[in-house]
Amino acid sequence: MKKTICSFAALALLAGCATFGQLEAGLSSLVGRNEKEAFNALGYPNSKQEFGGDTVYVWGRSNSGTIFIPQTATTTGYVGNRPVYGSTTYNQPMTVNHNCTVKVITGSSGTIKSWDYEGNLGGCRPYIQRLNAYFKAA
Repeated sequence: MKKTICSFAALALLAGCATFGQLEAGLSSLVGRNEKEAFNALGYPNSKQEFGGDTVYVWGRSNSGTIFIPQTATTTGYVGNRPVYGSTTYNQPMTVNHNCTVKVITGSSGTIKSWDYEGNLGGCRPYIQRLNAYFKAA
């Protein structure tokens, strides 16, 4: 179990290039701008919903895959009266699910009023990267 936790910590370090703070900063930078800015930054949305005079644009993605977590097993025994020790390293498959939903809410004039998101870093990473690239180029 300890090795699994350490493996997750290593994966988290690899994911350090994209953070939820970057996603929040990028989405916050869109507030007050025209909805077309969100399309330019995030691509076209998957869907749109209308509520009164507001429009909610929704971007979403979901996928799953398998990662392999290295595990070590220790073996002990005897050869005659002499104790022997050995260890074996193997990879334990683990299913991971990546998902993210980003919502951008605009008023009747098309001006972005607010935003929301939910999901995990693996799912939201593409949106974080798009927002980072969009504002870096601006």
